[in-house]
Amino acid sequence: MSRIGKGDLLLYTIVNIFKELVVALLYAIWFLMLGRALMSWFSPDEDNKLARFLFMTTEPLVYPVRQILTKINFFNNIPIDMSFMFVMIILIICTTVLGGI
Repeated sequence: MSRIGKGDLLLYTIVNIFKELVVALLYAIWFLMLGRALMSWFSPDEDNKLARFLFMTTEPLVYPVRQILTKINFFNNIPIDMSFMFVMIILIICTTVLGGI
């Protein structure tokens, strides 16, 4: 039977805090993505600061996935931005996996 020392407990606490911060960040990104999706339904003008903020914070995640899907000619004939959907699914999977650890 092994004993848990103070160093092990400190390491466990630090790792747990880091994990919780990453999960919180993933949730924040997910809500930003959701906000961007909702804003796209209303077609805000380009001067809208909230719409611009949502686009600028989420596009760095969506753009690489869009480029990959375009290169492999996957989902090109669908009118929905599937790269956005892929990023949302990846965020949900990462949050679920990290939350379950």
